[in-house]
Amino acid sequence: MECSVHSIALNKIVKFYDGQWQGMTIASDGACYFGASTHSPLHGSSFFKFEPATKKLSVLAEDMTAICGEDKTKTSPQGKIHSPIVECDGWLYLTTHLSNYWEEAINNYTGAHVLGYELSTGKFRDFGIARERYSIYSALNVDKINKKIYVFVVPWTKDDLDNDGSHLYQIDIKTGEKVDLGVVGKKERSNCNWFFIDDKQNCWFTLFKNHWPSSFDDGNLYHFDPKTGVINCYNSVLPMGKLAPDGAPAPEKLKTERCWTWAEALPGNKQCLFTMGWLGGGDERLWIFDPNKNIENGEAFQPITYIGATFLSVAYDNIDRVYFIQFKDLQDARTYYTEATREYDRKDITFNDELHLRSVSIDQSKDSQVLDHGKIVDQDNRRVSMIESLAADDKGNVYMHGSWYSLSPDESSTAYISHDLIDYFTDLVFTDISKIFKDVPDHTHKVLHRGQFFSYVNVSEDIKR
Repeated sequence: MECSVHSIALNKIVKFYDGQWQGMTIASDGACYFGASTHSPLHGSSFFKFEPATKKLSVLAEDMTAICGEDKTKTSPQGKIHSPIVECDGWLYLTTHLSNYWEEAINNYTGAHVLGYELSTGKFRDFGIARERYSIYSALNVDKINKKIYVFVVPWTKDDLDNDGSHLYQIDIKTGEKVDLGVVGKKERSNCNWFFIDDKQNCWFTLFKNHWPSSFDDGNLYHFDPKTGVINCYNSVLPMGKLAPDGAPAPEKLKTERCWTWAEALPGNKQCLFTMGWLGGGDERLWIFDPNKNIENGEAFQPITYIGATFLSVAYDNIDRVYFIQFKDLQDARTYYTEATREYDRKDITFNDELHLRSVSIDQSKDSQVLDHGKIVDQDNRRVSMIESLAADDKGNVYMHGSWYSLSPDESSTAYISHDLIDYFTDLVFTDISKIFKDVPDHTHKVLHRGQFFSYVNVSEDIKR
């Protein structure tokens, strides 16, 4: 079975796009809004709108650096929209993120901006930099009752790394006032990908530890209580990882990485869905978190079903189904990282790397069997190599942003090759990809065999069947 999507080559618009992580949503107007990111010093991220009725793709901002009032010839560009995009009262809220990971660029970075985009007017609002020099990596959510934005602020310069840690910030939507709610944990760098704000306006989160192992966090759950103004911590309460399909324990070495790799509130915000996937402790279940139940004894965490290994490419349709992207084979899905394998030459790929769109119902009274919508292919028979941004609505529309093998140079990514970044990336994915770029001069651009594509498909007929 094939999942036949229609894809649009984004590198024909800006040649420097080379990935997108998070930063995609479906708004109340029915349109899909998303970012396109780059690691190049010559260009920042862009912001798009896709209207499903007309199939029209619009560039709302070609370079977010300019939206932030900065000059990329003088400071490092705002290279990514690497946060959830959250709607409140007709506005979308999002953040920028540093993408130039070499020392000179880090020292030249002004800091990540918090932004709003008004759906009715197309107007941007810049709330400014949350904390000077710090990036936002990458959680954002909105308390829609008290009209507060929460962001997770992370140090990057050597001086800040040596003397400070990551902070939770709160921003008042009406006044723009920024409040530092304090260091999370201890004075060392950590990052957080997702917040859950419950119906009592408490902000819940976990720390993502695969990039930077933590000395103080072993499956902790954090909670900011706006009534007391205190960040609380429940130590080592997240479930231990188990593997699909039969509940075998995840590798012991992954235990300390336990965290939410995806989280989304259920309607009413009394509970949230979450996963703790391949880079979050290895668990392969879809979960519900209920903060009104006992957290210490595990009652607050209830598994729905086994779905296999996942990471960022998970989406909830706000009604019944959760969608996710995986390699065909479950073992391959827990072994290989698409952000690494997308760089490989075809001859070097020794496993079946076809990516599938899958989904499952969250209604436990129904059949919770995973539905495989099939191998993802597009109208020109390209081969997809990575999808890390996903959104879905209740009409069966699914939107993807990912890397596909190019059919021509004009749809290929012109990526910036920094060996500082390659070394960092090699450590991250536990494999040596530096050989792929061994003959490329440091700090240069290279046309790759892959490009960035926005894709869409409607799978409502699959669900009916």
